[in-house]
Amino acid sequence: MGIANKIKNSLIYIFGMIYNSRNSKCIFYHDIHSDSCFTNMSTSSDLFEKHISIIRKSGFEIVSEITKEKGQISISFDDGFKGFYENIEVINRLKIPITIFVVSSYLGEENFITKAQLKELHNNPLITIQSHTHTHPDLTLLSSEKLEEELRKSKQILDEICGVEINSICFPKGLFSKKVVEIATKIGYISQYSTLPGNYYNEVFPTVKRRSLVQFSSEKEFCSILKGGDHFLNYWYTKKHFSR
Repeated sequence: MGIANKIKNSLIYIFGMIYNSRNSKCIFYHDIHSDSCFTNMSTSSDLFEKHISIIRKSGFEIVSEITKEKGQISISFDDGFKGFYENIEVINRLKIPITIFVVSSYLGEENFITKAQLKELHNNPLITIQSHTHTHPDLTLLSSEKLEEELRKSKQILDEICGVEINSICFPKGLFSKKVVEIATKIGYISQYSTLPGNYYNEVFPTVKRRSLVQFSSEKEFCSILKGGDHFLNYWYTKKHFSR
């Protein structure tokens, strides 16, 4: 671990003790693996299970949709990597609701789930499917026309495969702008998810929720993030990810 990461982790721990919050929040991962690993962003199933244990021992409820200001955690996975499908037994055994934000053009590509596997996951009562755009671009660089096409196409494809209306999206690479929010809302994405850390009800915009990335967090760091220890990073993440 580099010096910068050690300093960041130390600050997360310190701010976790200061905040010691029980506010509801979203956390997210990219994939999970036991044997085969399909991305360098994947979390080992052992570490993932430790995270779930910490959440429950800390008295948080794991929910598919947050409805209370305090005491709830929602969990999501981005992109639609194959490891999640291959390790669905872990999710079923732990009985935890999960949202998968799927990049629709990645379906059937190497290392990603297929349409048939997506349907199978959708039929699992623990799993909710939502959009992560069609091609995973930097949305802030697209014209209004291309942006609308990108967001509509993903929604239409996933609507058709799953047979239900897709109404949530998370922004690729966490990058978004006011224009992105406005067009996504117009298309019908009533909830949009960023990578800005913070409490669920401390929205960036009325439709934009905060999420904390935890895929490589040690047990100590993870405990601190649940308490709000990563909230001090919000200013830096906002500068990096939000284009006015």
